[in-house]
Amino acid sequence: MQKKTFTARCGAVAVLVLASAAPLHAQRRPPLEFTQQGVLVANFWVVGKETPSLTRSDLRFGRKVGDDLRDRLGRIVNKREVRMIPAYEIREAMIASSYSPDTVLRLDEMRRQAEFFRGDEIVYGYATRLPNGSVKLEGQLVLWRDIKLRQPLPPVTHANYDRAIEQLAARVNQARSQLTHQRRCENFLREGRGAQAIRAARDGIAADPRGALARTCLVWALRATGASAQEILAESNTVLEIDPQAPYVLEAAAVALDSLKRRPEAAAMWLRLAATDSLNVELIERVVWSMAETGNSRAAEPLIVRISDLLPDNMRLMRQRWRIANDNRNWPLAVAAGEKLLAMDGDAAGDSIFYLRLATAYRSNQQPYKAVETVSRGVATFPKDARLYALYTQFVKEEADTVISRGLALHPQSAELLALNARELRSRGRVQESLDASKKAVELDSTIAQGRMVVAQTELELGRPDSALVTLQRAVAAGEDTNAVAGFALSKGNAFFRAANATKARADFQLAMRYLAFADSLKPTPQTKFLLGASALSVAQTALTDAPAIKVKEESCSLAQLGAQTLPIARASLEAGVDVSPEATKQYLDYLDVISPYASKQIEAFCPAATAQNGGGQKAGPGAILNPDAGARP
Repeated sequence: MQKKTFTARCGAVAVLVLASAAPLHAQRRPPLEFTQQGVLVANFWVVGKETPSLTRSDLRFGRKVGDDLRDRLGRIVNKREVRMIPAYEIREAMIASSYSPDTVLRLDEMRRQAEFFRGDEIVYGYATRLPNGSVKLEGQLVLWRDIKLRQPLPPVTHANYDRAIEQLAARVNQARSQLTHQRRCENFLREGRGAQAIRAARDGIAADPRGALARTCLVWALRATGASAQEILAESNTVLEIDPQAPYVLEAAAVALDSLKRRPEAAAMWLRLAATDSLNVELIERVVWSMAETGNSRAAEPLIVRISDLLPDNMRLMRQRWRIANDNRNWPLAVAAGEKLLAMDGDAAGDSIFYLRLATAYRSNQQPYKAVETVSRGVATFPKDARLYALYTQFVKEEADTVISRGLALHPQSAELLALNARELRSRGRVQESLDASKKAVELDSTIAQGRMVVAQTELELGRPDSALVTLQRAVAAGEDTNAVAGFALSKGNAFFRAANATKARADFQLAMRYLAFADSLKPTPQTKFLLGASALSVAQTALTDAPAIKVKEESCSLAQLGAQTLPIARASLEAGVDVSPEATKQYLDYLDVISPYASKQIEAFCPAATAQNGGGQKAGPGAILNPDAGARP
């Protein structure tokens, strides 16, 4: 009977197993998208105490926090996805390495420990026992593959220790919810699929709104897909609110600020990046180079001075120090760096530009003998370098009248020497020869500093103002500094206007108008507008005054038309420049109101053909022609 019962039961079990085999197979869970991640929870630091002064009690407390957090986290994570590295394995490994199990490790040591256990994530933090009996726990989740990728956890403060551990474990688990999406984002980026990377990053942010890791990948994806600097900066600032020292995001924000031309903010962001690893020479070099390239050399100077002082034999740092000092015109610093490079850096000694700049630094630092010595050494080392010879000539030309001619014999195609020769000829009163030399210099080197303005000035001295104006127009077309050309034209236009007020000649006022109109086209200013308006008013007044006195009707017509065409220019320019001299402008505008009616009457009187084409109209007789004495001209 018992045998039958046993056999029946076995059969029933077999039937149940067979009956359930198919459903179990159907419910088999899909394979994991990513390999199981190993999580290492380290002993916590005791806040406010450093290694030599930590008591055994402190060390045990820090270990207890790590052990309890590990145990609690192990209960709530998805065990298919996460492998918690056991406490006993960590303890045995530390003992084998001659460490006490209570030892608190540095982050780089934690990373080596995680590598030993094939861990992928590291959780570490700080514990504080508060005077009121509460405990405060602060932690970070760091990725083993790159410890610059980290997730700060919101701190926990609680009167109940177990509740504090429970809350911190929940926050670690919450932070981990972004990691699957973050890994997808990185994989998409490696495959060049930027749009998918952005979607994956945003899914990670939806899983954990404080997810600094997912948001960091979003910043990368935005940069990879060419998003606007404003959008990248906005997302970077969101990450920095969570982790103010996130290195990758600090760099992205700095680049975005540079793109937006927000130089002071960019400098501050670059310096924040450097502070995340202040002894990392490669990082410091990149930061200083970026700041120098984007116009922040002055802000970069203290940083490069500090790091190069710490590593005085690092010539790469010294070259950056040299560049920054020259950018900032800090000549004592430039001289010191240049001397170090000359003595220790073969690349510097083999560069003619280096001699050129070092000699300039000496001269600017009130060391003329060293300047001449250095430039002479440079000329001796690089006898075919025209720029070095030009600087040498500038330094020593007082010593010999033949230095320029000798230089031109050696370097007949040197624009710099020709410019120096033009200056010398001009100082000796040989203006035409100076003009020829200046023109040749500009022909050889169109980028020579203010070369065309020198030509224009020389043409003015030779009494060729129209040629000078053409030269200034060519200077702008060639890319010379628009502000400088505009200032030059305004200065000359003002001088011509003052001269015209003395001669009262219409041609002189017209010349002033041409220069002032050109200056206004480059850089409108109230002063330019005022002077242009005053000149135009004088042209109109003289034309309308002279028109009745001309016996040839066609010439009277031309003057009347000139006056009519110039009046609107005078009015518009005076109104735009009213701030320069409100009282004078009012007088000028009042006078315009007086003479404006005469323009149309003169055209009717002297230009009948033009009047007929415009539909006729009443012709003005001689009595309607402008009386030169009409109105009170200011």
